[in-house]
Parts: sequence; C-alpha cells; structure tokens
Amino acid sequence: MSDYTITHATPSVESYVALRASTGLTPKTLQAATVGLANTLFAVQIAQSSSPNIVVGMGRMIGDGGCFFQIVDIAVLPAHQGKGLGKMIMKELKDWMNKSVPESGTVLLFADGQANELYKQFGFVETAGLTPSSVGMACRF
Repeated sequence: MSDYTITHATPSVESYVALRASTGLTPKTLQAATVGLANTLFAVQIAQSSSPNIVVGMGRMIGDGGCFFQIVDIAVLPAHQGKGLGKMIMKELKDWMNKSVPESGTVLLFADGQANELYKQFGFVETAGLTPSSVGMACRF
C-alpha cells in the first residue's frame, strides 16, 4: 500500500463534497458540510502518494464522545476501489475506537450495498436496532 498515504485529519469541505458526489453518496451542501465536518471526532483520509493533495478515500467518526458514536462517510473513488482502501480506512477507525470508545459505548453505522461484508470483518453485526425490540429510523432533510 505504499502507493497511498493515510492521514488522520478531517477533509476540507471541498474535498468532502467532491468525494461524496464522485462515490454516489447523497450530496451535502457546503453549509451542511462546513458545520458537520467541524463536529468530527476522528477522520481518516487516503491520498495517492503521487498526488498527496487529492483525497481518494475517507471515513469519519461522529458522536457524543462517550455513549454513542457513528461511522459515516466511508467513501473511495471508483478508480481506487478494489485495492483494500476501504479496509485501510476501517482499520484506522477501529484502532481509534479501541483507544477512545468507553466500555459501555455503542458504535453504529449504516451499510450501503455489500459494504456490510466489509464491516463484519471489523466486528459489526447486522441489527434492526440496538435491542431485539428496536428498529432503526431516519429523518432526512
């Protein structure tokens, strides 16, 4: 993986918006991205070593810092997919979780497509909610 460089830093608003658009994630406005990125607990960026200013992959951890955390924005540019970058991002996030999430903390994520297979490798299990009687819900704006 010497072709790529990992950085623990939140991407710029411009890189974030562009990477989401290029990978098929739902678009975010510059206003939403500016506020959201400022509230990142931990972030991973991957750049190609030959072009260190171009982010080709990212992942972020958000949450309250104690009880609940959520992995969001796992994205890799299509030209760089299938090279293990998703695993690299998840490894960095998992290492951070192991050091930073308290014993009773809960880490959540939403898996798109077949990404659930990647997340299972890092200890995540499919669930409708946090308990058998709960169900996940969302409200988009």
